[in-house]
Amino acid sequence: MPRSLFLFALTIIGICAFATKSAFAHGVTANSISSNTAVVQFGYAGGDPMSYAEVFVFSPEAKEGDAEFQNGRTDAKGNFAFVPSIPGTWRITASDMGHKAEMQVNVTEEGIMQAQAPTGLSSQPLRIALGISLILNLLAACLLLKRSSRNKMSCQPPCEQ
Repeated sequence: MPRSLFLFALTIIGICAFATKSAFAHGVTANSISSNTAVVQFGYAGGDPMSYAEVFVFSPEAKEGDAEFQNGRTDAKGNFAFVPSIPGTWRITASDMGHKAEMQVNVTEEGIMQAQAPTGLSSQPLRIALGISLILNLLAACLLLKRSSRNKMSCQPPCEQ
């Protein structure tokens, strides 16, 4: 009897040890990585953040058509972070509802040196000038159509008697 009680106790201990080990196998861990993290912020010209915009990160070695190094989405404030693995100029693009922004992050052996957005056609005065030009072109087209329809009315054939 004592021997069967000993085997029973040993079996229970073995089952408990196995169950505990398998419970740890499904656990997760999290670590804070703070060195050499590139954080960029994307926003619209009016100052609103590009919330949840689709982001692609391309390494300095990437050529046209290569797969991205990392992809994801910005947070509610338009922020996106990644950890560059090699030195060079990294290219990050964000797109949302037809808008697209591009950022370059320069990384050296010492770490992240600077981030810069290439200048483009997103300046406010240029947008205003393009809007006024569009309105004036539409007005000119309307005046030309009105003038051509007036000329057609005055050139009717004479009535037969």
